[in-house]
This record gives sequence, structure tokens and C-alpha cells, in this order.
Amino acid sequence: MSRLSRFLIQSWLAIGLCLGTVWPGPGFFDAVGVARADDDDDDDDDDDDDDRQPVRRSVRHSPPAARPAPARAGARIGNFEPREILAIDATPAVLDQARSLGFAIRETASLDRLGLRVTRLRTPAKQSTPQALRLLQRRIPGGDFALNHVYRLAAEPCQENRCYGSTLIGWDRASGHCGRGLKLGIVDTAVNGQAPALAGRRVEIRSFAEDGKASAPTHGTAVAALLVGSATSEFPGLLPEAELYAADTFIGTGAELRTNALLLGKGLDWLLEKQAPVVNASLTGPDNRLLREVVKRMNARNVVVVAAAGNGGPSAPPAFPAAYPEAVAVTAVDHLLRPYRLANRGEYVTVAAPGVRIWTPGPRGGQYSDGTSFAAPYGAAVAALLRQRQPGLNPAALTEQLRTNARDLGAPGKDPVFGWGLLQSPGRCE
Repeated sequence: MSRLSRFLIQSWLAIGLCLGTVWPGPGFFDAVGVARADDDDDDDDDDDDDDRQPVRRSVRHSPPAARPAPARAGARIGNFEPREILAIDATPAVLDQARSLGFAIRETASLDRLGLRVTRLRTPAKQSTPQALRLLQRRIPGGDFALNHVYRLAAEPCQENRCYGSTLIGWDRASGHCGRGLKLGIVDTAVNGQAPALAGRRVEIRSFAEDGKASAPTHGTAVAALLVGSATSEFPGLLPEAELYAADTFIGTGAELRTNALLLGKGLDWLLEKQAPVVNASLTGPDNRLLREVVKRMNARNVVVVAAAGNGGPSAPPAFPAAYPEAVAVTAVDHLLRPYRLANRGEYVTVAAPGVRIWTPGPRGGQYSDGTSFAAPYGAAVAALLRQRQPGLNPAALTEQLRTNARDLGAPGKDPVFGWGLLQSPGRCE
């Protein structure tokens, strides 16, 4: 072998070792999570998500290691429930076709008030969940299928001074009877009805977990207290005399605390049964066919869905359900009317409300919290008061009143940071 040939071979080997492999095979980039093809460059769709999750890596100067082993199945819950597809209003023929393709039926849930029937399908063992969805869509074109997307709480911990929310939006309680005769609903974690702020309040809680067990109650209790906390407690709510129906749709613990599209559908169906005209959803996740249809049907039945705009940061994609056109999307500002630093931005934002340094119940008493989770209840309270004063107000007309009453912030008119501006109380709450 010539000297030049040896030099070229040694150079190529050196380059290959720096890259961690001598000859990358066809699936190399996908295996290590560096790059991945996407059918339509859209991360919000129902069928192009990946089961695997990105892994944080630090760069170290050390000898190259073997290709990383794939993550254990079920080791971490990603953007959707693993090995599960939702079939919406599937006929017996469609379900028979799914079975013939290797899918198993786990459960059929009837969302009676919404007029929907949803079947949970377990995917074949050797297919990723998105691959299984594409198989169903390709082989059963008459079916309506979706991933069971996961949604998480829109809250962040904070240790600063006490909150200021009611004053900032001009909320004026004439007495401790504010909210009497009103109904509100929330889809959230469990609510601790024994918490001092909720003692004696009219709160009905129902868990939608398969095992019936309540989820961790910290977040749901905070949201409930913002809405109906006792006027004489350390955490006075905006509407202390209102009836609150709390749908605990969450499962998992710690970092895996989550809800999903089907659980949200079940919870919202129950709230429709309870005739709550305003529902607060302090949670966020991706676009989903089932959730989109549920929110649309809630709207058609004259229910206002108020949702957190999201804590993904200024460059984050739209968060759902807030970004559905039928929802009222609430972003967060601090006491100086500055936007919350982690708040999502976008044309879907409707209004801004206090969501930084909000004083709420916590596991060890009171705590300060940040997030659009805690801005949304202000929007829900204002919406409920408007509906009480104008029972015939439909969701579109109510949103228009929120727009006209808002205090303009930022650029004149509607903008992607504050929406139409700072939420304002419609008057004294008697």
C-alpha cells in the first residue's frame, strides 16, 4: 500500500472516530435523536409524533462509546399515551377491521352528553404508536382515529411577595356572598376539599382515573381556592359562594403527572351533565382530534371553556385547548403588567390576567406560584359573572365583551403577547 493510501485511510478513520462511528448506517441519526424526518413539518398533528423522547446530553472529551440503547418502553411518558389509539364513533365493522390488523379493544367510553363514543385500542407490540395510527388511517379510511395525547399542568413554583390579582383586574366584592347561584367547572388534578380555604365550600369532586384513585391535589386545590376559596380564609376566592364541580382527570405521579385526551373528554362530559356554564382548564398539550371535537361541542352547548395559554416560552407553538378558536386563552402578567417570562405568545391569546407571584394553598400551607394556570381562573371568574348577569350570553358574545372591557397593553389593539389586553372585572360582585 502506498504512503498516500495509508494516509487517506488513517484520516478517514480519525474523522469517523470523532463522529462516534466509522460508517453511519441509514438509521444512525434517528437512533441517537439528532435528526428525524417529519412528514409535514408540523409538530401539532395527530400522526407524526414519536414514542421516543429527547435526551439531554453533556459533551465530554472521552473515548467514543457504542450506539446508545433505545429507551425502555414505558420508561417515560411522552406527548401521548404509549401503545394506545383512540377510535372516535367507531362502528362494529371498523372495530372488527382494527382487530384483524392486530389491535385489541381495551375500553369503549360513552360521552353521552357530548354525543361521542370513544374506543381505546391497544396497538400491536412491534409497532410504534404513530406507525400504528398511520396503519389504521391507511387500511380503514372510513374510521376516525387519534393518538391519546397527554396534557400537563401550566404552573411553575415561585418564591416572591404576595399576590395582587383581584386588585389588578378591579375585582370588587360587595360582601362574602359573591358567586351565590353560580356554577363553575374545572378539569384539573384532585382537589383537597378539607383544605382550610375550601372548608364549608360547595365543591363536588369526581375522579376519572381507571382505579378511581385521586391524583396529587396541590394544583387542583390552588385553582379551586382561586375560584371559590372562603372569603374569611387566607386564600379568599373570587367567587366564594359559587358551586364548583371539579373533574379530577389526572393520573401518574411526580414528573409523570398528566391527563390525556380521553380523560379530559370524560371530565368535560361530566361537567356538561352538571350544567356548569363556564369551565376552567389550567393545562396544556398538543392539538388532538378528540379534544378539538369535545371543545367544539361544549361551545355549541353554550359552555365557555377558559384555558391557560401555556408556559412554553415566547417561541413555543400554540398550546391546546387554549388555541382552539372556541376557547378563551388567558396569558399571565405580573403586578407591573409585564408578561410572564415563560408565557406562550400567539394570535390565539385572548386576554391577560395576573399569573405571577399568586398566593395559593400548598402542601405546607401557603405558597407563591407562577404560570398561566393561575391566570386562567381570573378569566373563568369574569366569564361566570358575565354569564350570571346575562344568562343568554353565548360564548362568542361573551368573548367579545372580554375584548371590549380589556385594558389595552402592549401594541395597540390585539397582539400576540397580551391578546386584547388586561382582563377587567365587569363590575361589583354582590
